[in-house]
Amino acid sequence: MIYIVLAPVGLMSGIQLPTKTGLAKAGIGAGLVAGFALFSSFFAIDQMLDIPTGTFYKTIGITMGVDEFSGIALGFMAHMGVAALIGAMYLLASNIWRFFRLVTVPKAIMTGVLTGLIVFTLAFLPIHMFVMTPIMEVELIITDVSDFDLEEQEALATLLFNSDKIYYHALILHVIFGAIMGLMGGFILNEDYSKVERIGGFW
Repeated sequence: MIYIVLAPVGLMSGIQLPTKTGLAKAGIGAGLVAGFALFSSFFAIDQMLDIPTGTFYKTIGITMGVDEFSGIALGFMAHMGVAALIGAMYLLASNIWRFFRLVTVPKAIMTGVLTGLIVFTLAFLPIHMFVMTPIMEVELIITDVSDFDLEEQEALATLLFNSDKIYYHALILHVIFGAIMGLMGGFILNEDYSKVERIGGFW
């Protein structure tokens, strides 16, 4: 890994920290691990709502104009891609703002959870409310040109009817995602930050 020397006043003196490229790569890895850890959770939600397995991923894929099976695969790839992007941005932010600096694993978990909550509030909620929900409603109204068969349209109706449960479980999943991402990021950067001067041993 390539390093640069950063020395914020009163905090570090000649401490070598990862470059932005190194942080981005580590963040992508942390995000992918966290994203994959939640992979089965989406299928569990499908089963809990008694809808066809893969409905969540397929809904994402269909909005991009692909067919049923490709839609599930594309939905999964989109999920992992977003997870990797969030991870990269998270670790880059940790090098910009001191509050996010992952000087200890517990702090990394805490800031990861906070990041998950931010993503849920600023990304998931608006996209689900103003993009996904209208698309699902259109699929139910225009049944003659819908990309979903009757069973899948019933599944969409179930998703819409149980929106409160979707929001609740999505919130939990974002918290879990953030915690895992922070944990991985903390482990990856633990050695790099081991000699950084801290306030109260935590910040």
